[in-house]
Amino acid sequence: MKLKAILFGTFVAVTAIYANAQEETPQERECKRMRLFAGEELKIKNFAGATSFYIKAEQICGGFDKANYDRMIQTLRNTIASESDKVRKAAYIDTLIDAFDRVEKAGHFDKASSAVRATFILQSTKLNRKKADELYIQSTQFGTALNEAQVSMYYYNIYTMYSDSKTPAEEKVVLKKRLISEYFTLSKLITDAKMSVKSQENLTTYFNNVVRTCDDILPDLAGFMSALPQEVEAKKKAVNNFMTLLKDKGCTGSKEYEMLVDTIIKIDNSIDAVLAKAQLQKVKKQYANTITTLNQAKGMSTDATQKEEIEFMILEIQYHDQDAYNTAYRTAMGINGANRNKALLIAANCVAKTANSCGASTFDRKCNFLYAAELAQRGGDGGAAARFRANGPTESDKFENNNPSSVSLSCWGVSVSLK
Repeated sequence: MKLKAILFGTFVAVTAIYANAQEETPQERECKRMRLFAGEELKIKNFAGATSFYIKAEQICGGFDKANYDRMIQTLRNTIASESDKVRKAAYIDTLIDAFDRVEKAGHFDKASSAVRATFILQSTKLNRKKADELYIQSTQFGTALNEAQVSMYYYNIYTMYSDSKTPAEEKVVLKKRLISEYFTLSKLITDAKMSVKSQENLTTYFNNVVRTCDDILPDLAGFMSALPQEVEAKKKAVNNFMTLLKDKGCTGSKEYEMLVDTIIKIDNSIDAVLAKAQLQKVKKQYANTITTLNQAKGMSTDATQKEEIEFMILEIQYHDQDAYNTAYRTAMGINGANRNKALLIAANCVAKTANSCGASTFDRKCNFLYAAELAQRGGDGGAAARFRANGPTESDKFENNNPSSVSLSCWGVSVSLK
């Protein structure tokens, strides 16, 4: 009884297969056959052969479903990767671009592959920069991170469209804005993803070809500012990016930079914003206001190293810009940390520059140079110490003043040894 049941089941199965085969058209059978051949070629990693069969199958089948299109696209990519002949590689890239178009038309294109497709478009003989640009944008909107090669090609593509003499003026304005904004976005991506230094250098080269001087950016800045994001963090980031750009191009004395500083202080009254205000005041030679603002920033900081840096910034203004040598000396003597030696050298110079007005006699005034030499030596500059010491009292001066062992310098509240 069981044997009859088995034989009956086998008969039914065979009959069903035969009936199904009878229902298939010659076109459907050929379609399957081509896909089968493609699969066999893939087993032996003959990607070019598999590509040929997939292309034939697509034509015979009248198109594919998503799964078969995905297999065909990946096979084409493998074929391109394994092809060493430049002419054949270019032909396969063109074939892939056409295949992507058909996949999209059939409604099966995966947006996660947008950047890949864009990059192949830029390598094809059927170059379509606008289409590639759309795809790169689509990729970022979809949330797919660009890899290192794609970052460079995406930015270069924008730059090339901007540089093209055939690009209308109104499009150039838009592209220039994108070159500036994307420079910062992609630079951050390069840093965060730990990409090579070369990637950043490529971006910077293209960027600097567009924005060389203040004149290349300042006329457009008002337009950029009017289109700032409304979300606070995004707005802060955009403003800080523009401030960095103007600093790099030496535009901190411009009214546009002042506008940026005012904007950042309104939306982010942080230490960085206050320091930016101080820098602006310094450029305008408002040195007293600059020091007041720097002291404000110092009071806001909780970082010891940052406080030391701010103190040294104040010292440099007092010494280099205000010529306030007595004040600078007092500031310098209070500085510690990494800037201690540089501060001591400034203190030494302050003492030397005021030597002729400090002391009741010529001898006393010459002794200031000995103190300057001592400070320079403590600051690690033996050469400066020797130069200062050479301006100090001679042996004859010491003899004429009864060879004192030390002299008190009232201006600095110290005594120097003459031994």
